[in-house]
Amino acid sequence: MTQSFSVAMAAILIGGGAILGVAPSAGSGSQAPTTVATEAAAAPAQTRVAAVAQPSGLAWTPDAAGHRPVAPNQPSPDPTEVVEAYFRAINNGEYVAAWALGGKNITGRPYDYFVRTFSDTTRDDVTVRSVVGNTVEVELDATQTDGTHRFFAGTYTVRDGEIVAARIHRE
Repeated sequence: MTQSFSVAMAAILIGGGAILGVAPSAGSGSQAPTTVATEAAAAPAQTRVAAVAQPSGLAWTPDAAGHRPVAPNQPSPDPTEVVEAYFRAINNGEYVAAWALGGKNITGRPYDYFVRTFSDTTRDDVTVRSVVGNTVEVELDATQTDGTHRFFAGTYTVRDGEIVAARIHRE
């Protein structure tokens, strides 16, 4: 590896060109119940996207040990915030955002199926009951298009800012 390549790579990493993510929250552990309710007229959730440009003339090649350069570890978002953001996205009709926040991991089906599961639902109100580590215990009140309610309870497991598993049952 040449000296100029090493200096250029360090400048890219130190300059923050490869840093992505969401700001960490101040708290963790068990929390008091919180409820998220989003009206359809609410401002849409903002999506942060960061692009990392590769300098021309440099290739991302492994070092002698086979490692690729990576950005320093970033703190993961609070699991409660991820679950609440997931339901905000659903309530706002932002299904692509909800899919990215974990819908893709919990349906076991394609995106189109995921979207169709909300066709009879006007809104989902989620109440966080507890948080233990990465597991968020919730109660859901799904208001249907005919005005009736369906109630659910269970847990969502969050890793690295994404829901990776759900154990939800109808009450």
